[in-house]
Amino acid sequence: MDWNELTLFEQLSNIAGEVKRMVDCRTRFTTGKAAKDYYDFYFAKVKELVGRTIDDPKNIGRGQELLDEVNEIERYGRGEVEGEYILRYWDQYTKAIS
Repeated sequence: MDWNELTLFEQLSNIAGEVKRMVDCRTRFTTGKAAKDYYDFYFAKVKELVGRTIDDPKNIGRGQELLDEVNEIERYGRGEVEGEYILRYWDQYTKAIS
């Protein structure tokens, strides 16, 4: 299925899944349960999907909100905010389509 065929909430829920994997991987790394931190890998996927969501014509006017959240994820990557903070924002989309 083409990304643009998904509803905005479906797109955001898919992004939320990548964000959750990113936070989970970082947590496993920082607690010594994983040898490698895959934050950069998942962050690149999140940025790609956010870009595709912004470019989707039906989502006009949502770009700044999504870019702001990417900035928050970058803050998480630098250790400035907790993973729970990031997940609270993105979980709302997963719950909305459940």
